[in-house]
Amino acid sequence: MNLIQLLQAILPATILSQLDHTLEIKGLVTDNRDVEDSDCFIALAGITHHGKQFIDDAVRRGACVVLVESDDDGIEFKVNQQKQKIPVISLSNLKANVNALLIRFYDVSSSAFDMRLFGVTGTNGKSSITRFVAQMSADLGQSAGLMGTLGFGVWPDVIESKNTTPELAVLLRQFSAMQKAGAQVVAMEVSSHGIEQQRIEGLTFDSAVFANLSQDHLDYHGDMESYFAIKRKLFLPESLQNAIINIDDVYGQRLLADDAITAQKISYGFSEQADIRVVNWAMHATSIDADIVTPWGDASFTINMVGDFNLANVLAAIGLLCVENKFSFQEIITSIQSITPAPGRMQTYCKQGSVPVVVDFAHTPDALENVLSTLSKQVEGQLAVVFGCGGNRDAAKRPLMASVAQNLADVICFTADNPRDENLESIINDMQAGLLVSNNALVQVEHDRQQAIVQTINILTENDILLVAGKGHEQYQEIAGAKNTYSDEAVLFSLGYQDSSSLQDSLLLKNKTALDKEALL
Repeated sequence: MNLIQLLQAILPATILSQLDHTLEIKGLVTDNRDVEDSDCFIALAGITHHGKQFIDDAVRRGACVVLVESDDDGIEFKVNQQKQKIPVISLSNLKANVNALLIRFYDVSSSAFDMRLFGVTGTNGKSSITRFVAQMSADLGQSAGLMGTLGFGVWPDVIESKNTTPELAVLLRQFSAMQKAGAQVVAMEVSSHGIEQQRIEGLTFDSAVFANLSQDHLDYHGDMESYFAIKRKLFLPESLQNAIINIDDVYGQRLLADDAITAQKISYGFSEQADIRVVNWAMHATSIDADIVTPWGDASFTINMVGDFNLANVLAAIGLLCVENKFSFQEIITSIQSITPAPGRMQTYCKQGSVPVVVDFAHTPDALENVLSTLSKQVEGQLAVVFGCGGNRDAAKRPLMASVAQNLADVICFTADNPRDENLESIINDMQAGLLVSNNALVQVEHDRQQAIVQTINILTENDILLVAGKGHEQYQEIAGAKNTYSDEAVLFSLGYQDSSSLQDSLLLKNKTALDKEALL
């Protein structure tokens, strides 16, 4: 896109006159590490750093122009390695205009807005729902983009991302790449931070899902009503066509009764009042058989996952695809066979003669309760859990998570999650405040997460189940400002554990019994 065409509405004439009117830019970037040849680098003031500190690096990487958030307007020139003069433009109104610039650039120069867009919000379940939608869409022959906690890309080619909902500059660039790769739809996680910080400004969602709301991020939002108010914003635009809402959630019920939402509302859940509802279901060691009733027809299917919450997530995915009217109801139901759990979500590991281990991302009181409740129905012996709470985050949920663990588990080990810049001892003290002295659960503390896992495994038997909660798929542990390489899975592999597609595989090693072939599909 031509630089003057992009900037003429916000640049003073004195600056415009000094610019090369033939200069073309290929992209807008707010992170210097992402700069490529002929990009425009936008240097904004951040919480801890100002982007102007990284101008020289951006120029070295190929930036052809730099916009700088500043108190005053002005222009200077830097000379790059090719002896070219690179304009560095300071603007007092840059922050207020940056999203408009991004939208204008990608609207004109690419087809980033041509794909149908599904937004999924909620405290828990976003990653699973978007993954299921992408997997089912691909099985239906519809190329689907995926964006969220676990990465972005066109399924199944997904690469790691830094945020659940990236800032708009990153998001639009990724959209453009997915469109060029053939994506027809995008299933996108929408976080409360992303909504509040206007990272989705200018996007038009065709359909949106509300999965649930429980305590999290109150360090940022203050209270649950403020948290809910932010989530609600996703459903208010008149352009939204369909709102798929969990009727089993109290906040979902409020959205269903909200007259300000003009989109067609479709409810899902286990309630008899749900539009998409489960009428019968049977939980097995590795799977769930379900019968459902929907506005498009009735169906029976099996998912090779456990947990009522996973079944609810599948209902949301069914709803998103059905309201599109692109495929028959039976085709959509058949596509359920393609879904697999998200990494770090109820992921199981086994070792002959040892306790089966489940790794899950559960890092809120509600998520921890859901996972422990599910495992409690399957364990023969003791149910154990190793977990911590994140530093510099919502401290109020720490005693709540400890209380959940004590109510549902027989053995508990408090350890580090991502302490960040907070004292780990202080975090664990907050967690312990939620414990009842009268409870008989064994409670241990081990600051080193790897040792916490090892020590807990050593006191359990093959009849027990161990849940390692909080980090899930993460490949790092953030301590004192540094991200150290770490994963729960790597710890288990080092102990001789193997990734298992289900708890039934663990039981196979333990009991050496034959398995029903259908349970292994």
